[in-house]
Amino acid sequence: MGPMQLDSLIEQDETISSEISSLNVTGTKITKEMIIVPIENTLLYVVPIYQTSLNETNSVPVLKRIVVASGNKIAIGEDLTKAIKNLLSPTGSVSVEVEDNSTIEGLMESIIKANNNLTESNNSNNWEQIGRDIEALQRLVKQLEAARESERGNESNGVQGSNTIDVNNVVDMQNIM
Repeated sequence: MGPMQLDSLIEQDETISSEISSLNVTGTKITKEMIIVPIENTLLYVVPIYQTSLNETNSVPVLKRIVVASGNKIAIGEDLTKAIKNLLSPTGSVSVEVEDNSTIEGLMESIIKANNNLTESNNSNNWEQIGRDIEALQRLVKQLEAARESERGNESNGVQGSNTIDVNNVVDMQNIM
């Protein structure tokens, strides 16, 4: 996972984005800056989130939350200690899986995983997650349709053997419970 993907995940995750949004009240400004800390063979991403009052002169930014991510997990806390505890806790973090959807085979694997996620959400009666899973599944099916059309177009133009498509890696999020 790279810095741009992490920034996107922060915005997409409902828990994290709602905590950040709750800090963005009238008369304040929210700022965040990503710090990447190498630890042995992995990277720890630390994103401190500051709130600054716009109504006061010489207002100092106040640390309100910290988002941390490492490997395939992301979490938020009121300070670094709590954020890391949440990251290490199975209930306080979000699992992130980066999938390769650049080939038809990769898209089919992603569709199977998305369908399994939908089945889990349906079994737990999590209606909000069911909606997100359906949207993800529909998006993947559309990508597969586009890839198949592209493949058919290449075959009719005499281009053979290429089943790659121009689709960026897609990040699939699933809450760990």
